[in-house]
Amino acid sequence: MVPAATDPRWQRVLTSDGDLSSASLATKILITRLRREVRNAPAAIQEKIGELRAYFEKNAFAQADFAAF
Repeated sequence: MVPAATDPRWQRVLTSDGDLSSASLATKILITRLRREVRNAPAAIQEKIGELRAYFEKNAFAQADFAAF
């Protein structure tokens, strides 16, 4: 199950420089892009959390990646 958008882990994933080495390539690419976008426009974090959450909802293979966060 994918956590609600209000779960603090979403913000932590996008605002940290946490290790992504155990994540799939698709997840690494997406999170790296979203982190860069959040750094450039911090006010857009809720939009980016929504995008990241939708990715995990749509892609069952990536849910194992979220467990590592």
